[in-house]
Amino acid sequence: MAVAAKKKPVTLKAVAAQAKCSVSSVSTVLNNARGNSVVGDAMRQRILQIAGEMGYRPNFASRSLKTRRSQTLGLYVQPKRWRSIGNTYEMPIFKGVEQAARERNYDVMVLNMGTHVLPAVCEERLAEGRIDGIVLIHADWNAEWVNELSRTSDFVVAVDCCGGNTNVSRVLFDEPAAIRMALEYLVGLGHRRIGYAGGCTTEKMEVLPREQAFINSVASLGLDPDPDLVFNETRCFPPISAEERYCQAEGEAAMRYFHSLAEPPTAVIANNSLVGLLMMREAQRLGIRVPEEMSLIGIDDFEYLHYTDPELTVIDHRLEEMGRCGADLLIDLIEHRAESPVYRMFSPELIKGTSCVQLQ
Repeated sequence: MAVAAKKKPVTLKAVAAQAKCSVSSVSTVLNNARGNSVVGDAMRQRILQIAGEMGYRPNFASRSLKTRRSQTLGLYVQPKRWRSIGNTYEMPIFKGVEQAARERNYDVMVLNMGTHVLPAVCEERLAEGRIDGIVLIHADWNAEWVNELSRTSDFVVAVDCCGGNTNVSRVLFDEPAAIRMALEYLVGLGHRRIGYAGGCTTEKMEVLPREQAFINSVASLGLDPDPDLVFNETRCFPPISAEERYCQAEGEAAMRYFHSLAEPPTAVIANNSLVGLLMMREAQRLGIRVPEEMSLIGIDDFEYLHYTDPELTVIDHRLEEMGRCGADLLIDLIEHRAESPVYRMFSPELIKGTSCVQLQ
């Protein structure tokens, strides 16, 4: 059997020979080379047509040497239990980053899929020139390594994380607006005694802004200020460890707690939608009808939430859009279209399900 010969890459010289022009002219057209060559429109079209017919592809290594860019963005998730690029929270951000990168002709290098890769890998890959910049997802609230990294490079953007780090460029979510939107929606349905299902672990920095926003908004809206309507680690027995599936445990414990009150709330806002989903499941086990006896709202929108009965009403975190924005901001920094640090704030959106009801 005859073995087909491997096709050799098409060179600039070969395209130039076919187009009957100089190699510098071809490089100007195909590689955006900044030389002294000036190419007219007719020759430009001729070069593009011939290059397409010949199957020319730019040499990545050569281009990287000339531009001093890898055209690659790094993506890093600080390792911790329940954090991984494949999880329901991180995946939408990753998808948004990938979409924006592809549209702007960049690749994405995932620096860790969920393995225990230390943050030092970010600085190492930047120093090696393997990546041009880094998108950070899910780092600890006040991780000092994030500030250290931002001092090393301007090409770092944190998406929905690193709230305690002031030096890094960030894409943020308006947490107070999300809680207020949920409260105002419930108030519009006639609810006045509204509960909040907060975090139960000792690592509360990520959920505290929402809890504080709830307390502040309840006061400003003139709602029932009963402190018993806030469920958190002080009302959670036994305590929940961050090593267990704490969102699921928080949802179950929160529903049992609210059910135990002499005057349960008519509606509850869950600090995230997984907590809200488990509250609905525990309500079913306890014989509590949702939404007839208790309306529920969660924060974050995930696909599986639309297959529940009732369908959970949510405040959309807009994670995929935030990921796209983060990648665009990072590329703008890399290409010197923006100066670090840059910030973008995303507003929440209400997605109505069937888990809330109008009070009579």
